Amino acid sequence: MIDKERAVYERYRKGALRKEDSLCCPTHYNPDFLKVIPEEILQKDYGCGDPSVYVKEEETVLDLGSGGGKLCYIISQVVGPSGKVIGIDMNNEMLSLAKKYQKEIGDRLGYHNVEFKKAKIQNLRLDLEKIDEFLRNNPVSTSSELNRMNAHIEYLEREEPLVPDNSIDVVVSNCVLNLVKPEDKKKLFKEIYRILKSGGKAVISDIVSDEDIPEHFQNDPELWSGCISGALREDLFLKSFEDAGFYGIEIIKWDEKPWQVIDKIEFRSVTVAAYKGKGGPCIDYGHAVVYKGPFKKVEDDDKHVFERGKRIAVCRKTFNIMRKSSYSHNFIFMEPYELLPPRVFPCGEGIIYRDPQEIKGITYSEAGATASCSQGVCGCDSTETFEEKLIYLNRELKKDTITAIQVNVGSLCNQSCIHCHVNGSPHSKHIMPWSVMEGIVELFRNNPGLKLDMTGGSPELHPDFLDFIRACSCHVNSISVRSNLTVLLANPEFIETLKHHNVEIICSFPDISSENTDYQRGRGVFHKSIKALKILNESGYGDKLMLHLVHNPTGFVLPTLQEVLENRYRDYLREEYGIKFNNLYVLNNMPIGRFQDMLHKQSYYEKYISLLKSSFNPVTIGGLMCRYILNIGWDGRLHDCDFNNALNLPINGGVTLMNIDLNLLTGNDIVVGDHCYGCTAMKGSGCYGTVLKD
Repeated sequence: MIDKERAVYERYRKGALRKEDSLCCPTHYNPDFLKVIPEEILQKDYGCGDPSVYVKEEETVLDLGSGGGKLCYIISQVVGPSGKVIGIDMNNEMLSLAKKYQKEIGDRLGYHNVEFKKAKIQNLRLDLEKIDEFLRNNPVSTSSELNRMNAHIEYLEREEPLVPDNSIDVVVSNCVLNLVKPEDKKKLFKEIYRILKSGGKAVISDIVSDEDIPEHFQNDPELWSGCISGALREDLFLKSFEDAGFYGIEIIKWDEKPWQVIDKIEFRSVTVAAYKGKGGPCIDYGHAVVYKGPFKKVEDDDKHVFERGKRIAVCRKTFNIMRKSSYSHNFIFMEPYELLPPRVFPCGEGIIYRDPQEIKGITYSEAGATASCSQGVCGCDSTETFEEKLIYLNRELKKDTITAIQVNVGSLCNQSCIHCHVNGSPHSKHIMPWSVMEGIVELFRNNPGLKLDMTGGSPELHPDFLDFIRACSCHVNSISVRSNLTVLLANPEFIETLKHHNVEIICSFPDISSENTDYQRGRGVFHKSIKALKILNESGYGDKLMLHLVHNPTGFVLPTLQEVLENRYRDYLREEYGIKFNNLYVLNNMPIGRFQDMLHKQSYYEKYISLLKSSFNPVTIGGLMCRYILNIGWDGRLHDCDFNNALNLPINGGVTLMNIDLNLLTGNDIVVGDHCYGCTAMKGSGCYGTVLKD
């Protein structure tokens, strides 16, 4: 088995010192852009295409495997002085060649907009020049020194990523992806996706094969480093973009004549463009598209089917994506005269035709069923309170037999998340007294078989947290603790005690995007959470010890379906960090607390309430968590749920723990408000995720 990286490094190290024609697939570039580039760089350029023709002025472009810098210097002239070009390569000799003429070329152009960085293209977080500097100052000769270096690498990737998330307009590459080891290729495509901005694109020229490449090819260092045996099969090359999450994937150049034919296998140059931007919820505002033809119907990467000449309903996200994509000329785009009230849209679940009247803002039709949005069969009146909704449906919301006691020990927290419904913060004075905790222990003693569900704030920060767990453990059926993860790093005893008492941990982890998580919960929280999850896995959590994650969306929208997100979370965390968990709970953001403040601040409160009301699902009522839990606030007052607790809506006007008989609560009316629309939207939402399970 050959060392593929070493073979590539040595081949291109030599290629930087002297011209090697066998590395080059004949390619023609705009001669006007070559005039400022020194002959040494032109002679030692090794590529198979010209992605520069798909770059625009003012864009930030990153070139994977920039080599001697030829493509970077061409693109620098395309993007102009307001643009920026970043070349990435791991070969010292190639980087030296690229940098050798950097000032000279910039002076000729009259601006300097190119920089070169050292990294592996499959790991654009790690700055290898910083690792080189670290090793010069901290040589590694023992296992402890190796551990120190690995810790430094982890720090750099987490805190000082070479290329941040969502920072690049266009990623280009010229005959380099085939040089990456097979086991790293999936990570490479995910890295390209990670660094691109939403709406950004990848334009990749590379060598592909028309057949599977035999193993003996892959063990030949000359064929591997010569852009042959590492080539992806042509269909798998496209699928790699698809698997990474790209859309609008298109072959924009295909060499009819093979570059080489070896053992009847054809190797040719192709250039592929792919776009980022599918992420986010699907909300319907009344948009439609019409496929012009020539085919009878087509299907996109999100399983939307478009029939020729038909008005097909799409969510606003899909509408905007299609209008900006390279295939926009195949469609007619129809915006509604007035936006319809926002409603969750079932993208990819079959064809939904758009009635022409909907475009005019008259009716709302879904899957062929037309009804007035303000007075339809669902009773979707935007002014209707939740209590009026129950009366309209002739439904009651009453307490069933209580199976769980949810204890909110106070709003003390080490974070101040922008979505928090209890306004948790490090400065909160709301802390449950021990006298109330003693009353709860007595309640469990008198009512064996219940579940304890601890929440906050950060319940771990309560000074009596561990003692309360120990006191309750012998009287309850099970215990769960709702944690923000980062607080678990503060005290090793937390995890050890929870593990000892077989406590289920339910962790807030809003998004697998570090940017979205940090936006919602604070800078650096994502990577601290990853660290905590790894420690929990090492302690047995995520397997026999229950570890559940909680997702809630960043914006003023409803989340993607729980089963879809769970698969997405599971695959990403396993592949990127080796992390496992048991279940993902998906929650709707409730229009209370800090999230309500955000809605009002951005003049979005009425729209969000309208979204919740238009997404109301009466089937969820039977499974709402308020039916079978009792919430006890930090001051000992009783509530039907933690949201009512946050809104100061206690049971029976303020009954407390000290004078309650659980049996007497069965059959009581549950206190409701318009926030209850948040728990009944789509498939429903509660402290244990989606109400309606598939």
